[in-house]
Amino acid sequence: MAVFLSGVVAPALIAQEKNEKRLAFTFEYLPFMKPMGYWRPREISNQILRTLEKNQIKAAGFVIQQKVEDDPSTYVILDDWASRKHTLGNQTWGNADLNSIEAKHFIEHIADGHKYLRNITRSHPQNYRFLRYPNLHQGEKIKKKKRVKRAIERARYQVAHVSVKTATNFFNRPFARSLQENHSDSLEVLKNRYLQHVLDSLDYSESQSRIVFGNNIPHILQLHTGIAISTMLDPLIAALKNRGYIFISLQEALNNPAYQTEENYVGPMGLIFIDRVAATRGIPFKAESGIDAKKIEQELESLFP
Repeated sequence: MAVFLSGVVAPALIAQEKNEKRLAFTFEYLPFMKPMGYWRPREISNQILRTLEKNQIKAAGFVIQQKVEDDPSTYVILDDWASRKHTLGNQTWGNADLNSIEAKHFIEHIADGHKYLRNITRSHPQNYRFLRYPNLHQGEKIKKKKRVKRAIERARYQVAHVSVKTATNFFNRPFARSLQENHSDSLEVLKNRYLQHVLDSLDYSESQSRIVFGNNIPHILQLHTGIAISTMLDPLIAALKNRGYIFISLQEALNNPAYQTEENYVGPMGLIFIDRVAATRGIPFKAESGIDAKKIEQELESLFP
């Protein structure tokens, strides 16, 4: 049994086998994220689902309901995920950034964002009350953060924390172009850069986890639905297996006592959960948890002068 002392989980008591590495896959921006090149949203989604099934992985996908309303034909993608026993969660109605709007409007986005989730679970019963904060922003003011926290607790939502942050969304455009135009050299560079980006992020999270919690907690990996991950999911899974990881569900990861640790970070940055705890305790961490999105975007754009 874990022991909590003033909101702190004793590191030695965090339930995890020595040297065991566990990770949950989470996909943002369901049902689709542009650009997609020649491919339709369901084609991209099905490629992701086939790879997950082949590797016997149950993932979590976070839905932006506005996207389904803009293209009702993509509703079937949600059914595809739920029928295969993957978890669906709420990324708010319009991918609303809490740091940019008032608390009451963000709460409305949450409420408006689970209409289709509720419908899907009537056919495929599951708990859809997982909230992924867009951009990992949980409020730049303490009053706003506390108000939203109370609201989601009343609505019986769990926060779908992230422990490994990525900027894989910026890879969609160059991947779509490389695949469409058959740029084999650029495609190989992209594939290597994609894997290196995710694994570098994992390196940072593993290091921070040991500093903050005393061991390598079960990780929750942030990925972005699109042509890039549909192409790279199989090699990414192989790379993670090669590092000794086994794959678990989002709920299994969140059940680890580390994710119950108190954190009170407020500010402009989108931090991984580990760094939120680090900020609370006065432990050093990298800005934006080490992700320089602008630098990555510029680097990728340079592949197509």
